[in-house]
Amino acid sequence: MLAGLTVAAYLVPQVMAYATVAGLPPVAGIWASMGPLALYALLGSSRQLSVGPESTTALMTTVTVGPLAAGDSGRYASLAAGLAVAVGLLCLGCRVLRLGFVADLLSRPILVGYLAGVAMIVGQLGKITGVPVSGDGVIAELLSFSQNLSELHPGTLLLSAGVLALLFLAQWRLPWIPAPLLAVLLAAACVPLFGLERYGIKVVGEVPSGLPVPVVPAFADLQHLLLPALGVLLVGYSDNVLTARSFAAKHNQQIDANQELLALGAANLGAGILHGFPVSSSGSRTALADAAGARTQLYSLVALAAVLVVVLFAGPLLADFPTAALGAIVVYAAIRLIDLAAFRRLAAFRRSELLLALAAFAGVLVFDILYGVLLAVALSVVEMLSRVARPHDAILGIVPGLAGMHDVD
Repeated sequence: MLAGLTVAAYLVPQVMAYATVAGLPPVAGIWASMGPLALYALLGSSRQLSVGPESTTALMTTVTVGPLAAGDSGRYASLAAGLAVAVGLLCLGCRVLRLGFVADLLSRPILVGYLAGVAMIVGQLGKITGVPVSGDGVIAELLSFSQNLSELHPGTLLLSAGVLALLFLAQWRLPWIPAPLLAVLLAAACVPLFGLERYGIKVVGEVPSGLPVPVVPAFADLQHLLLPALGVLLVGYSDNVLTARSFAAKHNQQIDANQELLALGAANLGAGILHGFPVSSSGSRTALADAAGARTQLYSLVALAAVLVVVLFAGPLLADFPTAALGAIVVYAAIRLIDLAAFRRLAAFRRSELLLALAAFAGVLVFDILYGVLLAVALSVVEMLSRVARPHDAILGIVPGLAGMHDVD
C-alpha cells in the first residue's frame, strides 16, 4: 500500500506532464493511466513493472497525430486515442502469433543506452525556462532554444529550479517521504498564495472532474494509424520487456515475453477507450515502486485507487499547478533513468558491450527512438556474428591456488 501511494504521488503530476508532451490536455494523462494500472496488474508477468503514459510514446504520438489532425484539437484527441487502440490491437495480434521471441534481440547494452537516450531533457527546456522551443529532434530543438534564449522567463526558471532542488534534496536526505506529492502541493499552493500568474507563470488551468466516458475510435481512423502504430509498438514493447527483465533479474524472477504482448495490448486498448494515448512501461515509476517495497502488482491497484480519488475530488487543486513544475518533474524522472554505473560495468565486462550501449544512446538522440533501437539491434547482431566467426580458443591447465581448469596461455 505504501508503494502504491508513493507511485500515485509521483504518477499524477508526471502523466499530466507527459500528456502535454503528447499535445493533449494534462487530464488526458490521468485518464490514460487508469486502464493500464488495472489491466497490467491482472495480465502482466512482471511483479514490479509500472505501465502507463511515458515520454517516448508521448513524443511519438505528437509526431504521428500532429500532421493528421491539421490543427483540429478535437480530432487530435480522437486520433491519439485511436493510435492507442491500434497499438493494442497489433500487440494482441503479435501475441496470437507468439512473436515474443523478438524480445531476445534486445540485450542489456541496448537497454542501458536506450534509457540514457530517452532521458535527454531537451524537450522540456521550454517548460522550465519559458523560452519558446520548436523543431523536430534534439538538434533542431537545441538550435531553437539557443536562438530564443533572450526570451527566458526568470520567474519560470526560478520556480523550476526550486521544484528540482526540492526533489533532489528529498531524494538525498529524506528518501522515505513522497517528494513528488510534496512538490505538487507546494507548487500548486504557491500560485494563489503569491499571485504567480500575475508574473507570467503559466498554470494547467481547469481540469475536468469525473471519469471519462469510454468511446471506441472510428474504424476509418484506425486504418490510417496502423502503420505508425507499428512503430509505437516496436518502441513500447522494447521498453516494456527490457525494463521488466532488468527488474526481474534483481529478484530472481522470470518474464514471459508473449504474456507481456497480451498485457501491453490490453493496457493500450484501455488507454485508448478512456480518451488517452499510447502507453508503455515507466522506468522511473518502476524504480520508485521497487524502492518503496512493491513485491506484487497489488501496488498498481492501490495507485489506481489513489488516482481515482484525484480525478473525482482534486480537480481544483490540479488547476493551479504550474506547467514549469510539470517540466521539472519530467526532468527529475529523466535524470534518474541515466545509469552511469551500468555503463562502467559494461566497459569492465567487454568493450564491445559498451560500444553497443553508446550506439543505442547516440542512435536514439540522432535518428529518433525507433531507428535508434533498430540500429542498436542491428549492431548487436553484427557483433555477435563477428564473435561467432572468430571464436575464442584457450589452453586449459591447472593454476596453483585456483580450483578447476583455467586458460593458462
